[in-house]
Amino acid sequence: MAIIQSGARLSAGMNHIIAEDGPYQDMLMDFAILRLSPGEVWTNSDPRERAFLLMTGTVTFAWSEGGAARSSQCTRRSLLDEDPSALHLCAGAEATLTAGPEGVEIALQSVGNTKAFAPRLWQPGEYRSDRFGEGTLQDTSTRTVRTIFDAATAPESGMVLGEVINYPGKWSSYPPHVHAQPEVYHYRFFPTQGFGFSQVGDEVYRVTNGDTVTIDSNVPHPQTAAPGYAMYYIWMIPHLPQDRFGPDSRIFQEEHTWVMNGDAPIWPDASLEEVMDHQGS
Repeated sequence: MAIIQSGARLSAGMNHIIAEDGPYQDMLMDFAILRLSPGEVWTNSDPRERAFLLMTGTVTFAWSEGGAARSSQCTRRSLLDEDPSALHLCAGAEATLTAGPEGVEIALQSVGNTKAFAPRLWQPGEYRSDRFGEGTLQDTSTRTVRTIFDAATAPESGMVLGEVINYPGKWSSYPPHVHAQPEVYHYRFFPTQGFGFSQVGDEVYRVTNGDTVTIDSNVPHPQTAAPGYAMYYIWMIPHLPQDRFGPDSRIFQEEHTWVMNGDAPIWPDASLEEVMDHQGS
């Protein structure tokens, strides 16, 4: 596992952060941030499965579907308050991205999956947006989890793409859990001088705006945001050939599963004796 502090170095054009044939090859995927200037046009037909996630700005996506040219203009002003659009393409399919008048920022995830599937422009309202942790732990781990596509909704895909909104002073990826697949988180903070902490196994990293964290397989990875600062992160997972990631892939650490019970007594609302008795201690 590692933290990649790229926020201060993100510049115009393509910013490669994770490469499957580079130092972080255990992540089994590529990840980059693409920043296009107003009116700039960028075309891509890499022989890899790709997802282009709109972060901020306006973009016109253009692609071919069934021999017919397709295009759609998408705008996003807020990572927190607006759901994303994402263009998902199989290996070799061509996409052209044209930036709007204020430019655009795109997150690009790709894997070496050669299965053919139809292009899909995922739009707000077409995928799951859940409130995890609500009603437990006095809502200290309540967060919004957007799953843009996964094994259930994109069965031919080799990867999973989503977003988490970690509320100020609260936790996410909690209770601590593991899964067989590696994972990558890419962070943004609001206000931008904010920070949080990412625990990966026994290591704890202070994360700031634009940082990226790699998470090895079968390693717990709870997250928390400093009070006053909203923490947004993209979460990206590659499927394994014999173990595709799904809702049941998360294995929670047994000693912490008691906190998932909405009726679990929590100090100071409950006495310490009640808390300990509830756990059988």
